[in-house]
Amino acid sequence: MSATLVIFDPQAQVPDSGTIRFHRSDLAEADDAIGAFGERRGVVPTASTVTSWHSEQVRAVGAQAQAQAEAGALPPLEVYVQPRAGRFAQEATAQDQAQARLDALRVPHTLHAGAGSARVLAAGAAFTLRQHAQHDGQRFVPVAIEHVAVNNLGQGIVALLDAPELEHGSYRNRFLAVPAATPLRALPQDRPRMPGPQSARVVGVADAALSPSRDHQVRIQFPWQRGDQPAPGGLTDSASTAPGHAPGDQRAGTWVPVAEWVAGPNWGSHFLPRIGSEVLVEFLHGDIDQPRITGQLYNGEVAPPFGGGLDARASHPGTLSGLHTQSHDGSGTQQWLLDDTPGQLRTRLHTSLADTRLELGYLVQHSDTARGALRGQGFELASQGWGNVHAAQGLLLSSSARDQGASTALDAAEAVAQLHGAQRTAQALHATLTQQQVPGLDAHPSVTRLREAIDPQAQGKYTAAVGGQAATTPADGGRDGQAPVERFAQARLLGESPDHIAWTTPASAVAYAGQALQLTVQQDAQLSAGQTLSAVSGQHTALFAQRGPIKLIAAAGPVSLQAHTGALELLADQAVTVTATDTRASC
Repeated sequence: MSATLVIFDPQAQVPDSGTIRFHRSDLAEADDAIGAFGERRGVVPTASTVTSWHSEQVRAVGAQAQAQAEAGALPPLEVYVQPRAGRFAQEATAQDQAQARLDALRVPHTLHAGAGSARVLAAGAAFTLRQHAQHDGQRFVPVAIEHVAVNNLGQGIVALLDAPELEHGSYRNRFLAVPAATPLRALPQDRPRMPGPQSARVVGVADAALSPSRDHQVRIQFPWQRGDQPAPGGLTDSASTAPGHAPGDQRAGTWVPVAEWVAGPNWGSHFLPRIGSEVLVEFLHGDIDQPRITGQLYNGEVAPPFGGGLDARASHPGTLSGLHTQSHDGSGTQQWLLDDTPGQLRTRLHTSLADTRLELGYLVQHSDTARGALRGQGFELASQGWGNVHAAQGLLLSSSARDQGASTALDAAEAVAQLHGAQRTAQALHATLTQQQVPGLDAHPSVTRLREAIDPQAQGKYTAAVGGQAATTPADGGRDGQAPVERFAQARLLGESPDHIAWTTPASAVAYAGQALQLTVQQDAQLSAGQTLSAVSGQHTALFAQRGPIKLIAAAGPVSLQAHTGALELLADQAVTVTATDTRASC
């Protein structure tokens, strides 16, 4: 006994089994016949819809197939299926599957069950039924047949089949058939699915650190692939002289997308695994033809950059985390480090180029895997190269503390108070000078303009909402208060300290003002020079002491007062005394 599997598509012409009459079956009849033939109907879908997301086209590709509505039929019955992503490249493919699914689901709509002795019946071979009251001349295609034949060897087979009506040497069958016009199609079946993720290695152009595609993709090679360059310990493709499936370079496999933490139009993270990296590969919907890299793995060859813990040579128990990258030629590194040591929290941004770094929090001597000695607390911005700070709308440098940082960005209350004091002092001195007919302080108005530009009670504040939020400082128990948020009205550079400010250099220092330069102190001002002190003015120079003497003393050498083009006057309300210690005086 043998069986034959015949595969054909819906457009193929089915074999023909000829004409079979509807008649009783007994030994007296010369021709085979179908003795029983009935019809049964089932409720089946009237529409089939499929859709699948296509990531490269960035759209869903779908289609719908509908059956012809019957008079008095049920409401529309739709079957909606969303296969694996990337299932359809175009609408025509989706339409074919939607139609195939609808055809397969509608096969049970009209079925005919029959029985008889027609030995020519075969699954998939059409026949024409004759002498039937309702279906005379109609063609049908059997989809399933059960054959029962009894030989002449005894009654045992009859008892075994529990069919006492069968006679010696007889044949009977039972079958299910559909009208010949019914499309015979199986439900579309997806390919087998991968049971889980796998690991692989990134491959690419020789001697390159990275060779990705424009769309954030790399090429990979699995450990089980055979070829000229398999994974370490892997097997070559000994059955062929071709490179096989493991060339170990940019020819391997296909482009594989790399998943990111976040990704969107013009925003997201961007990290690509480099050649030689071990990656974790998952398969979209379990489809082996849709691999996705979802992570990278450290292994026996590649250790974490901040590795700590058991069996590690690092000087910390695993408290360091962050990002560490290396230039493609291995010449430099960059890192963002987070140190979660209890009581010693630290953040570090660093690039090895010019040893440029920003460190926040608990400052220690640092290497890639070690925490060194304490260097201080606060923040440090340092570089072996150039550095600059630009602020187009103003910059505040202050060492005044704020309780729990509860302040605004340009809160310069202490500096404003000091400028108020300087303004009052300058006003008082200016009034005294003009009263004594001494040229006044021409730089005095500049102090007023500076103070008004940073004082929130004058111009130094926001006058309208910013970004949809009221420009007022937070109040207790609420988001918005009454005081305005400070800002500089013009670009100003302001330095302020509650204690001391020192500017030092072993070389030279220059202070220049294109308009006025005013130095105001509440108590004492001293100018000291180790060698020469020169004061030069393009117009006039005034020395005025309101309540004290003025002394010109030369410890060695003469004192000279000269008027080159005018008169030299010495005026005193009482007396002028000229004294010479060696008994000589000349006028």
